Amino acid sequence: MRFRADWKVHKKVCGKLKPPSTQHDPPSYNAGGPYSEPKDLGSPTNQPPRDTTINKAESVQGLQGVVTSLNNEVLESASRPYTIRAIAGKGKGLVATRKIAKGKWILSELPIFTLPKRLDIRALEHQVAKEVESLNDDHRRAFFDLTNIHGNAYSQPFGIAKTNALPLGSNASSVGLFLDASRINHSCRHNAQNNWNENIGRLTIHALRDIEEGQEITIHYMGSTGEYEERQRFLREKFRFDCKCQLCSLPLAQRNLSDARLREIQVIDRVIGEFCRGGDFKPETALKLLHRMFRLFDEESIWDASIARAYKDAYDIARCIENGGESRARVFAERTYAARCVAEGNDSPVAQKMKQAAEELSSAKMPQGMNDGEFKNWLWMLDG
Repeated sequence: MRFRADWKVHKKVCGKLKPPSTQHDPPSYNAGGPYSEPKDLGSPTNQPPRDTTINKAESVQGLQGVVTSLNNEVLESASRPYTIRAIAGKGKGLVATRKIAKGKWILSELPIFTLPKRLDIRALEHQVAKEVESLNDDHRRAFFDLTNIHGNAYSQPFGIAKTNALPLGSNASSVGLFLDASRINHSCRHNAQNNWNENIGRLTIHALRDIEEGQEITIHYMGSTGEYEERQRFLREKFRFDCKCQLCSLPLAQRNLSDARLREIQVIDRVIGEFCRGGDFKPETALKLLHRMFRLFDEESIWDASIARAYKDAYDIARCIENGGESRARVFAERTYAARCVAEGNDSPVAQKMKQAAEELSSAKMPQGMNDGEFKNWLWMLDG
């Protein structure tokens, strides 16, 4: 198997190949947990004074906008596949009111307010108080009904915001408060994925697998799934609860096997990250490691955004191969797009970029006359 002659240079920029979404993602992929680091928040941008002059046409137009917005809220409420109810030992949560198929939309929500991440606590408390005061009565009541895990350590509004706010993207400079999404509880084997969709300015939740009627909808509060003790320690420190999900409730022998698989996944992930930053080993080796990672995903029943992330890494690596690289990259781009659609919807910016990447490779010739096993061996550069 031949690789590109300029391999040493090429692999160093492997993580910077276009489209922009092809960079090796950090482990904290749009992590779905409450906002917990107010000390890292930044100063708000100064806004110019607003023109408060209102003419009749603007007034009518504004009223029509309000009516349209209210109608949309009613329609969205009627189509929601969930209800909010008490969950034993968890407070309130979201429960499916009908079967939700894998990849289907569950929720698309605007924040009732947003906060910058880099601002001192005193300034944040003041801003939260101001934002809460500006809410309408229904939103204010719903806000104060949210959980506050911080007791009297902060003012009640800030404690609620600190407990429940969600990031507006994986590397976002701000967070948002969402009345429904903030109710979604954690599971280490979650069945839904939260994602900030910049194209529509909303937080979306999609089903990662089929969710049956009456089943709780859950997301993941951590960037990645570590070993049992690591998960428990993180969740106790950040969110003040002991996780008793299906994964954390495994018998000791099964838990130890799971921990071993999760450790191996993390090791492979670090190695692949080093490869995309210019590590000194062949893409053939990297693809074989990723193939092993997918086997571990299957054994661990992992079906979240890690799938799309690993396929994207495979896409990056395939583009570094001279003979057959474009053909492999086409397959991995298509699989990345499909996985992103499941977790984020086909209108997400990253999904759209990977769709474009796949289309640009549509002329790449695919091998013919292979059975499934032979195709798998070819794709991942495995020994026959």
